[in-house]
Amino acid sequence: MNKNTNDNKKIIIDFDGTLAASFDLFIEAMRAAHIKYSFRNVEDDEIETFRHYSAWQILKFLGLPIYQVPTVTRYIRDYMTAQIKALPLASHWQETLQTLGLDYELVILSSNSNQNIQTFLDQHELTYFSEIVSDVGLFGKVKAMRKLIKDNCWLNKDVFYIGDEIRDIKAAKKAKISSIAVTWGYNAEQALINHQPDHVISNSNTLIEILQCAEFKSKKQ
Repeated sequence: MNKNTNDNKKIIIDFDGTLAASFDLFIEAMRAAHIKYSFRNVEDDEIETFRHYSAWQILKFLGLPIYQVPTVTRYIRDYMTAQIKALPLASHWQETLQTLGLDYELVILSSNSNQNIQTFLDQHELTYFSEIVSDVGLFGKVKAMRKLIKDNCWLNKDVFYIGDEIRDIKAAKKAKISSIAVTWGYNAEQALINHQPDHVISNSNTLIEILQCAEFKSKKQ
């Protein structure tokens, strides 16, 4: 658990694709699920196009009915559990988290399971997070964000959400918090830019500059 000294800024970080470099494993798991549940497969030459789709567009592309989403999500999550220890840390998070953990409260909010996330954190010796909000539904991030903010008595203006998907940007906007999109995850950079997050970064170290700038502006107001 981190011991933050800055009572203002809170950083909520997505797990899959943002903190963990899990996109390749996700594709592998989804292909296994396609065999079991008989929805459309994603071919190698379709992956780049796939990365430009929103969550709803992905479901349509796969021909996956909404009622089947929870079952398939659980299957994919369980598939990934067996290989969670082998997942690499994305970008340059080790150094970035070490710096941010000194001054900011860090929380993970994810659709993945608490077990998978905690195993990954232990594997990479990441002890900077004060809370893990896990098992969030595919379209349940807005509700989870609002609850997290309310339960902790945070001010929306002090909260940043970092994610790699279009749905992360949309959720942050609906929750009325700042969104930071990362380009190394599931959705392609241009797809993220098209949905107008507050910031787009290609290296986690850039976060420090963004937060310092936000803190400076806040003090001037």
